[in-house]
Amino acid sequence: MALDSASTRSRGRWQRIARSVAAGAAVILLVAAAALLFVQQRYDNKVYPAITAGDISLGGQSVDDARATLSGVAAQDAAKTVTLTYGDHTWTPTFAQLGVSINVDRTLDQAFGIGREDTARGRLSSFGDLLHGTQTIPLTVSFDRDALNQWADSVDTDLGLIPHNASLAVSGTTVTIVPEVDGTVVDRDQLATMVLAGAHSLSMPNGQLPVTSTRAIVRATDLAGAQQEVTTALSKPVKLRYAGKKWTLDPQQLGQFITQTIDASKTGADAFTVGVDQDALADWLNGLLASDVNKDAVDATIAWSNDKQAVEALKPSTDGAKLRPKSLAQDVTDSFLSNHRTVEVPVSVLKPTIDSNNLSALGITNRIAVGDSSYQGSNTPRATNIEVGVGLLNGTLIAPGATFSFNHAIGVIDESKGFVIAPVIDGERIGRDVGGGICQVSTTVFRAALLGGMPITEWHPHTYRLAFYELDGWPPGFDASILQPNDDPFSGGDFQFTNPTNAWMLVEAYTENEHAYVILYGAETGYTVSFSDPYISDPIPPTDKPLEIVDDTLDAGTVTQTELAEDGSEVDFQRTVTDKDGNQVIYDDWDTYFASRPDVWKVSPDMQGQSPASLDS
Repeated sequence: MALDSASTRSRGRWQRIARSVAAGAAVILLVAAAALLFVQQRYDNKVYPAITAGDISLGGQSVDDARATLSGVAAQDAAKTVTLTYGDHTWTPTFAQLGVSINVDRTLDQAFGIGREDTARGRLSSFGDLLHGTQTIPLTVSFDRDALNQWADSVDTDLGLIPHNASLAVSGTTVTIVPEVDGTVVDRDQLATMVLAGAHSLSMPNGQLPVTSTRAIVRATDLAGAQQEVTTALSKPVKLRYAGKKWTLDPQQLGQFITQTIDASKTGADAFTVGVDQDALADWLNGLLASDVNKDAVDATIAWSNDKQAVEALKPSTDGAKLRPKSLAQDVTDSFLSNHRTVEVPVSVLKPTIDSNNLSALGITNRIAVGDSSYQGSNTPRATNIEVGVGLLNGTLIAPGATFSFNHAIGVIDESKGFVIAPVIDGERIGRDVGGGICQVSTTVFRAALLGGMPITEWHPHTYRLAFYELDGWPPGFDASILQPNDDPFSGGDFQFTNPTNAWMLVEAYTENEHAYVILYGAETGYTVSFSDPYISDPIPPTDKPLEIVDDTLDAGTVTQTELAEDGSEVDFQRTVTDKDGNQVIYDDWDTYFASRPDVWKVSPDMQGQSPASLDS
């Protein structure tokens, strides 16, 4: 029992000692960590003290100052020179010319990284080393072999004749052999070895310039066969043909693209190869032939045939073509360097989108909806514009899922298309402009799209309620206005709807007996379209007084009424579109506020104040 008691006391004593040591170590670590935190805060964005790069002191400097210090030393070292001699020649290239420079950024990154390692152990270790004295890192030096080679190229000319292999010279159709030259040049590899040996210490010694004697691997006697090959190639033209067209390539034209290649791993005639610069020849041939060969594919003009209950081509499509210049260059090269056979110009066939040979691919199988409107009573200019617009719209095709734009379908409204000046609604007044009446056409398209259950993405009602759009029993509100500003015809108000099917859609339009018709053909949608009874408010009388407008273009003594007072009104109706299973596809609301307007007179300047508008006020 006594021994057990003594053993227990001994173990307790050692445990207390161990805890005391551990506590002491923890205190030391805490103190070290606190000291490191203090240093980190004091030297935030600075290189820690006692750090040098090479013999350059950077300790305590900010990152910007340290970079400036290193950059200054780098500039000085770049300007240092080395003296190299050979025979009676002496050269003094700078370190920069030999491709040697201090890498400022990498050197700075290494200096700044001391004490900022990724791990706590690494940071504490560096901190301890810094407490014991200066920490030196080597300067990081970069070597640019291209710069050294460039300097060596300039020195080669000082050494005498620059060596070169024998080659062929082509002048017109005459081929001659240019003899080889053996000579002495700078030994680039040995010079690079010398430079690298002293680069890291930035103290390259002066000495002899290393040179090497070079013997041409291709000599004049090796080129007899190649000379004959090129002479034969230049003896005849190369002829091209395509779709009844012909071209003749003169030998002198092709001679400019001849290339000469030397394989340094071989010697003699085996090292020398004659060829043709394919890329340059392809570019030249493309410039020569493209305008005669390239043509766009032309879509078929189609219409719906009631007899066939399908679309038919009124005008067939034509394939397009695209020159393949790289393939042509290869074919011309093969002919030029062999038997001079006539070359068939290779092209890629461009198929039209609307192919008259495959109209079934469009998927147009049914008449979807018909929109109509009457323009009876329109004056001749207005009727003319409606008929021109309908003609431009007719035959428009809408791709699957694409959006129809009325403005883009008819194009810019101008006199070149046949449009004339007719009455228009211009802002809040009625005036005259080219294309007046075109909204009769956009209204007819709107009605076809409504009846066909099309998703309508842009629609603008008219400012005033117009009687033209209520003929043949159409209620108010079933109209659509469009606008094409003069400065940008496609930036104004448009009428647009989306083709919701996976098939193409055909828009046919025509006029008959002062009526406009728009028919949509496409794939069967299975839609059922219904409309609510329209809400039409009580008349809203004009609140403005009669208006007099002075028009400088009117003849003297003119007083004429240009607008009759009209009540305004609010109109609203809803549309519901369901699919073949009775599921609602679209429910939309069509709300129009037609503005009222007062009587309006226009007068010449001399009659200002003499119209009923002024006399009644």
